[in-house]
Amino acid sequence: MKFPETNRGEPLSPYMAEKPERNPAFIHCGPLDDVDVGDRVRIFVGGSIEMGKAPDWQAAFADKIASLPIAAFNPRRVRWDNSLEQDIKNEALRHQIHWEMTNLDKADFIIFYFHPNTISAVTLMELGRYSQSGKIIVCCPEGYHRRGNVQYLCGKDNVLLLDDFDELVETAIAKAEEILKRENPSA
Repeated sequence: MKFPETNRGEPLSPYMAEKPERNPAFIHCGPLDDVDVGDRVRIFVGGSIEMGKAPDWQAAFADKIASLPIAAFNPRRVRWDNSLEQDIKNEALRHQIHWEMTNLDKADFIIFYFHPNTISAVTLMELGRYSQSGKIIVCCPEGYHRRGNVQYLCGKDNVLLLDDFDELVETAIAKAEEILKRENPSA
C-alpha cells in the first residue's frame, strides 16, 4: 500500500506529491459550505476520518482530482467537537448527517476509503446503504479490521474493491472522465 502514516504535511506517497494544474471549474466543498455546484459531476469522498486517526487523505485526493471540472464533497471538518452528544437533537450532528446523506444521494459516484488505523463505523453503514447503488468504488487495504466484511459485501453487490490508495485515485479520475465524456460527447 502506498499510503505511509503521516500527519505532518509530507506527501502521502510519491504519486500523490505530483499535483496537476487545478481546473478553475473544480469545487471542493464540505459540510459548512453553501455552494451551488450546478450540473457538475459530483463525487462524494467518504471514508475514514475518526478525529485524526486517519491522515487527511481527502485533501490529498481532492488535490489529485482538481484538474477536472467536477465537485468533490468532503465530509471532513477542520474542527469537530467530539464531546457533542450523539443524539439527533444535537443540531451540529443533525446538520452533518443531513449534509452527508443528501450529498451521497446526489453523487454521481461515491468513493469509500477504509484506513487501517480506523474503525470507520459510519463508513461501514454508508457502504451498506449504497452498496447496491452501482455508483461506489471502495479501497480497503490489508490491515483494516473489518476487511473481510467489506470484501464480502463488495463481492456480493458487485462493487469495485481496490487495495491501493493510488489505484483508487486513478480509478476515480477515470470514472469522472468517463461521466464527463458521456455528458458532453463533443468535448
